[in-house]
Amino acid sequence: MKHVIWIFAGLIVTAIVAALVLRQATGHAHLRDVGIVTAITLLSSQVAMLPLLMARGKSAVTVFQSAFAGTVIHLFLMLAMGAVIHAMKWADRNIFLFLLLAFYWFSLVFVVISMSKIFRSYLHASPTSNDVPAGNS
Repeated sequence: MKHVIWIFAGLIVTAIVAALVLRQATGHAHLRDVGIVTAITLLSSQVAMLPLLMARGKSAVTVFQSAFAGTVIHLFLMLAMGAVIHAMKWADRNIFLFLLLAFYWFSLVFVVISMSKIFRSYLHASPTSNDVPAGNS
């Protein structure tokens, strides 16, 4: 749960910084466009965490693959929702695509960091074996 809050907080800070940078660069903060992109990014990043939630108690390989699946879900949701907003002309097309790409990369960093922390904590919590894996002699 705390990882979801950190993702949310990171994206809100990103939105505030984006609005400030846009205001300085263009003279207009484009708050509607920033708000739409922030909503898309928040939704897709939260949905991306669902495979990890469903993989609780499974093997380490399943947790790792769930994290990878979450990043793919994040990408496709961002793409699909961004395409709908762009096609319906609900946002300024010029700045919207730039914001969508920037927010995707920032949110991907937040999501991957959260997923890696979950995976690492899962590995540390699982019982270790004294067997040496093949190839590590």
